[in-house]
Amino acid sequence: MTRLLILGGGSCQLHAFKRAKERGYSAVLFDYLPAPPAAALADIHRPVSTFDWDACLEEAKRLSLDGVMTVGTDQPVFTCALIAAKLGLPSLIRPGTALAVTNKAVMKRILSRHCIPTARWFLTDKEELPLLPLEGPVVIKPVDSQGQRGVIKAENVQRAADFFEDSIAFSRRGELLCETYYPSAEVTVNAWVHEGNAHMLAVTDRVCFGHERHIGVCAAHRFPSRAAAGQEDVIRAVTQRVADAFGLRNGPLYIQLLTGESGILVNELSSRIGGAFEDVFIPYLTGFDILDAVMDAALGRSPAPPAPFDPAGKQIRVLMPFARPGRIGSMTPPADILALEGVMDARFNYAAGDVIPRFENAAGRLGVIVLRAENAGTMRHCLDRFYSMFHVLDDAGEDMLLDAWRVS
Repeated sequence: MTRLLILGGGSCQLHAFKRAKERGYSAVLFDYLPAPPAAALADIHRPVSTFDWDACLEEAKRLSLDGVMTVGTDQPVFTCALIAAKLGLPSLIRPGTALAVTNKAVMKRILSRHCIPTARWFLTDKEELPLLPLEGPVVIKPVDSQGQRGVIKAENVQRAADFFEDSIAFSRRGELLCETYYPSAEVTVNAWVHEGNAHMLAVTDRVCFGHERHIGVCAAHRFPSRAAAGQEDVIRAVTQRVADAFGLRNGPLYIQLLTGESGILVNELSSRIGGAFEDVFIPYLTGFDILDAVMDAALGRSPAPPAPFDPAGKQIRVLMPFARPGRIGSMTPPADILALEGVMDARFNYAAGDVIPRFENAAGRLGVIVLRAENAGTMRHCLDRFYSMFHVLDDAGEDMLLDAWRVS
């Protein structure tokens, strides 16, 4: 029986485990949690952190694996590539490339070397930070975190130094970037690279919470993108330049772009399926099953490139609700949400009785709801129905939901 290791067992990886089981594979899970959502689908679960490369490699050596993959999570991309290289397993990228798409300092150097627009940046320490030659608002971020952990906006480099310890606490390498803050809308590109050619699959608005300090936390994705309208050719060219610069020949490509008065900048990128359930909605929009393609590649098969497609008015909304801190008294049952028109999937990280933490990063997300529609009018109807029935209340019956995720 084919034995496939999947790194991570959260809601973003559930579909990968389901697909592996549908194919008749033995599915192996590495996740440090004792009972993550995907554990119920795994044939083998090893409670090891996917961020611990050495521990994952040692566990993998004992398992006679045929392949290794991940989906919807950033840092384990390097762990996957390392395991594949050390054990002689198939992989779309080598460890050096995987490091480049998961370490923001390496990533920024490559972008700068290839003259791909990105915010002005410096690798810094606490002493150098307040002396950096950057004017106005800045953003500090760990080079190796994910889910916006440690990403903090400050009024200037001197103020940023006050948050240095808060940010670098999320870096395993103990390294921090400081970059110019660029007022902008965020846009996400999902593409598949085949023999060096980047095929764009979906460009979505990445709607973020407007927190003054903890920025970039995604509240929703919207397709078609409004911020990218009229810039499709520029985005297509940037996507190809990124694939070329990072030597990506085959596989998924995920790019976060910033679009503002000075044009389009690359914020960050990775060689993976995104974490907004893109494996659910990309097949609906394009006919290309990106999860199948990644799984095939992990087992040494060569996926066919995406065929030409026309979304023809199709609509997608990926809603990522957050709530204010406190104990959940009651919330709408997931089964009721899944029964609504247009809902493709709904997964939740919290339930009644759980305590919501203070808003700081994506770790506090309540869950993810994916809606589809054949046209904008139907999407408005689906959103109205969902918003009217979805509730998260505290013990006093008061609404706990924050507002930014309610996109049109």
